[in-house]
Amino acid sequence: MRLTPFIAATFLATPALAQVTTYDDCIQTALNQPSTGLSVAQNWQAQGGGAAASHCRAMALAALGSYAEAARALEALALITLDTLAQADLYMQAGDFQISAGNAPAARAFFDKAIAADPQSIGALDGRARTMAAMGDFAGAIADINRLLWLAPNDAEALALRAAARRKSDDPSGALADAEAAIAADPSSAVAYFERGAARAVTGDRAGARADWQEVERLDPGGEFGQLAATNRARLPL
Repeated sequence: MRLTPFIAATFLATPALAQVTTYDDCIQTALNQPSTGLSVAQNWQAQGGGAAASHCRAMALAALGSYAEAARALEALALITLDTLAQADLYMQAGDFQISAGNAPAARAFFDKAIAADPQSIGALDGRARTMAAMGDFAGAIADINRLLWLAPNDAEALALRAAARRKSDDPSGALADAEAAIAADPSSAVAYFERGAARAVTGDRAGARADWQEVERLDPGGEFGQLAATNRARLPL
């Protein structure tokens, strides 16, 4: 899970943090040796480590696979955080953890809170869009991606996600247009080529779909999209 620079800056300003390296060291331990990191963070909390120690504990819990508990820890921290941008980042991370926990409704609720705190949070808009798409709410996902693309017009991943949502909303021409735009924004994006291949397959362009999926296999060998592209290509009628 990502640590936003804003959160780090906020925690480094906490009076309980005696040295700048303490938070960084705790996080590195939490990510690389999560069991040890959890003990370090909990001991630091007991010694008055404040928000920095609490955040480090949440990262250690997530690294151990306790995503729901990590999300609850971040929620508790967000409730006592006065800075709305930092609060938005905490809710966004909690949403990410709930996705990892397989709880889409809880993730959606956290992303709602993140966007309420910071309506221009690209990460929160992306997270909520992906969550809504996973829940089958493609119209809601498209609405959030539209907002995201207004803030970041050339975001290839967002364009590819909207392509998928449009394809699943029976709008193959819109999906194709978004996939084309995603490839133009990032010619190395495997997901963009995957979505163009999917849109082409839906519209009957089998040769184009095969070519795109072969490109996905080249760009993402052995990866999730590479494997899915290979499977789709093998199943595509001649």
